[in-house]
Amino acid sequence: MKYLSVFRHAKAEHIDDYPVDFERPLTSRGQKDAYLTSEIIADFDPPIDWIVSSPAIRTRQTATVVTAALHFKRGVLWQDGIYEAGADTLLNILSQVPAEMEHVLIIGHNPGMEELISGLAAGSPTRLGISLPTAGLAQLTLEIFSWNQIRWGCGTLHIMIRPKLIRGK
Repeated sequence: MKYLSVFRHAKAEHIDDYPVDFERPLTSRGQKDAYLTSEIIADFDPPIDWIVSSPAIRTRQTATVVTAALHFKRGVLWQDGIYEAGADTLLNILSQVPAEMEHVLIIGHNPGMEELISGLAAGSPTRLGISLPTAGLAQLTLEIFSWNQIRWGCGTLHIMIRPKLIRGK
């Protein structure tokens, strides 16, 4: 069995304020929400042993908060393909994770993150109406022995975390 945590980047500055979407940084609320969600990730068992992320500024900043909270020594794998990726692309990226990794954290963007969760849990990227807000987190167990076996329908969704509920507002 493998474990997958899916983390949507935290809240970013409005698109109208940045000419290039890729360069939007986190807001101050985004920084706080990333920290709150990261504190939950730090308690996961088994712990995260591989992090793969989009290289966009907001996902880089989210990953920085996560790695600090986890005291993560291994570097983050920056995967260009995660930015603007659909579910099939994300599934392919995950299929390339080294077999010995037990718990992977992927940090990316919607709608791909929502579609990935749906596809793994329900067999199709469009079957469930998953809503993953900014700084939202999902954790799944996957009925696989190696990451190259990942496929639609192999997962069970165990946790969905919305930062709004953590901060109580």
